[in-house]
Amino acid sequence: MTHKLRLLIILFSIQTLVLSQENTPFKAHGELEGRLFLNFNADIVGDEHDKAFELKRAYLGYRYQITPQWRAHLRVDVGGSEFVIEDAQGQYVFFKTAAVYYEQDQWFAAFGLHDTYQFKPQERLWGKRYILPSMLDRQKFDFSADIGASGSYRGNNFTIDMALFNGEGYKQWQADDAFRGSLGVTSWLIDRKIIARLYTDYSTASVPLASITGFIGFDLKTFTLGAEYTFQNNYGYFDGHDRAAYSLFTQYNVTKRFGLWARIDGMNSTFNMGNAFDGDEAEHIAHWQERDGEDIFAGVEYHVVPKHIKASLNYQHHRTNQATPVNSGKLFFNVEVSF
Repeated sequence: MTHKLRLLIILFSIQTLVLSQENTPFKAHGELEGRLFLNFNADIVGDEHDKAFELKRAYLGYRYQITPQWRAHLRVDVGGSEFVIEDAQGQYVFFKTAAVYYEQDQWFAAFGLHDTYQFKPQERLWGKRYILPSMLDRQKFDFSADIGASGSYRGNNFTIDMALFNGEGYKQWQADDAFRGSLGVTSWLIDRKIIARLYTDYSTASVPLASITGFIGFDLKTFTLGAEYTFQNNYGYFDGHDRAAYSLFTQYNVTKRFGLWARIDGMNSTFNMGNAFDGDEAEHIAHWQERDGEDIFAGVEYHVVPKHIKASLNYQHHRTNQATPVNSGKLFFNVEVSF
């Protein structure tokens, strides 16, 4: 067999394989997904002396690709909550996602209960949701998911996203005449080693709520660094409660499976509600005066089973902004299991 004949046979085989793949009809398919956030924690600084094993979150979901462009996603969130207590155990069950998505080339759209956009780029670079949410999520600057409609255009080095949500989050779906709209621009520079984002949102409630956030991050594979700053007025629709906050975080990967990380969050509130306020406002002020201050987090992380199980031993410290500061600190051992 000559070399030319061999070459013709190879080219014919490749062409046949490509054509057969192109002619293969699309078949709808789905997949199950799950994530567990587990931890053990113990108070080591402050007046508290609590120790506990916790199941902080359990996500169970299903994604179904209806066509190459359309898919549906349903996900349930089970866990303990700081603000919602449904029974004596402080547990709750919510739909975290119940939405339909459309994606075609550079266009993306979603309708239903799905993720909001304010802190998603920060959270992806941070990468430790099982230990701590991003600062904006942790301090309730926005909901991690809400019901509404959103869309984005994805260029080669930038993304523009817009959304219109109820503004109630995924734990409360009550209807009213208020909506929360948002606009964000994200850009990637120098082979996507640098990410920059500017985001703003506005609520049409009787007491308007507005936020603006700036973020810059560096992803150098073995080393990551992120910095963000945000300002929000009329938090929680309390007229006169304005907040400013920042977050700095970093990680150094000693090996592919072992890394060192640290993070500092800071937040300060101002209350311009006048001298006379009712019980709800007094309780609200007292709660956030305790949360205002600086938080310092540091620890190590190890990928026990890459992409499936990771763990972190870390320390978390809080110091309030009150005239007489209060310090508290906990030692944590966190585990994430995903499938």
